[in-house]
Amino acid sequence: MLKNIFKNFLLMLQFMTRLPVNLSLPCERENFKRGAAMLPLVGLIIGLLQWIVFFLLIKILPLRTVAALVVLWGVLITGALHIDGLGDTCDGFYAFKGRDKIIEIMKDSRIGTYACLAIIFDILIKYSCIASLSVGDKGMIIISVPVISRAAQVFLFSIGKTAKSTGSGNLFIGNVGGSEALTALIAGVFISLPLLGMKTTIILFLTALVVTLSFNYYCNKKIGGLTGDTLGANNELVEITVLIMYLAIIQF
Repeated sequence: MLKNIFKNFLLMLQFMTRLPVNLSLPCERENFKRGAAMLPLVGLIIGLLQWIVFFLLIKILPLRTVAALVVLWGVLITGALHIDGLGDTCDGFYAFKGRDKIIEIMKDSRIGTYACLAIIFDILIKYSCIASLSVGDKGMIIISVPVISRAAQVFLFSIGKTAKSTGSGNLFIGNVGGSEALTALIAGVFISLPLLGMKTTIILFLTALVVTLSFNYYCNKKIGGLTGDTLGANNELVEITVLIMYLAIIQF
């Protein structure tokens, strides 16, 4: 039992990051369903690796330089998987009208104006938020953000419906149920509590859920459901919204 759980966790780590998990792992739909509940742990590893860069470099480099390196490191760890989804989603959603044409554009490997703008602002907002932390801030939000966004992503898996019959997103959309979503949310909260405190954790998770519910509704209106690209887009939207909300909290 524990062996299977660990294998499913490694599958999520292998699927969602560029970390060297060079193993042949079972890849059935059931493995993705069970593994989804552990995505906050994947987020924890991503966040910890980013925080280590912050912790080590903040002592010798200006905060703005450290912020840029933290964001860059996050992109390298994930292989820009979710950023790519954000770009494709924006190209499709805003370049044309009509469900079939939107999905066709989202599958196109070429990058358009809307994707460029979305990626630029996504990275810029992340950089500016981290660069706005006070010198005395321990940077715990850097660990928590990918945890919260992955927990919200599992929630989206459970409430969303597929917009097309095939695609990598269908390994999760409609396959992951409420029990996996609840497990992921509870895990995310317990990871974030000692890092951020009760009040901040609750506010940030509520923010993430509101963004996710709103984005799911928007995707249903645009293309009748979700794709792998929109899952990545939601992850990025949650991350930047949570970062902005955290800055608002610490200002008051």
